[in-house]
Amino acid sequence: MSDLESRVTQLEVGLRAAEDRAKIIELTSLYARNVIHGDSESLVMLFTEDGILEALNPPNSGLDTSEARGHAGLREMYKKSQGLGLLPCVHNHIVELNGDTARCFCSLEVRFVQNGEPFIGSGYYEDELVRQGAEWRFKLRRVVMHHWAAHREGWS
Repeated sequence: MSDLESRVTQLEVGLRAAEDRAKIIELTSLYARNVIHGDSESLVMLFTEDGILEALNPPNSGLDTSEARGHAGLREMYKKSQGLGLLPCVHNHIVELNGDTARCFCSLEVRFVQNGEPFIGSGYYEDELVRQGAEWRFKLRRVVMHHWAAHREGWS
């Protein structure tokens, strides 16, 4: 392989990695948009057929960890969350690529309404993803909430 061919190969590998990172970050943004719009079916389609959503609630929240498995379980969980006025804001993405699999970490700030009262919260997502054709899908989406508090109380 000539020096030119080697450099072209390196550029192709780097371009593929940059495209994959952009697609994964876009996937997390699509997820947030679909949550905001309450689009359960579009949310489900962002997961593999056997995809898992795991939600770890804040310590001392009195709520258990919840989990949904597969498209049917995800559909049910997302339909239950409609009406909360969820507004997730994701940022600080870290994407680790490994061929046709990847891991992604991103921070989460969320606003929502519970029993008619506005709340704020923060946490993060830990994602395991797989490439399916030209697209990336969530295999596991774990949301870990650090806290949430009524807006009138502030976050601290």
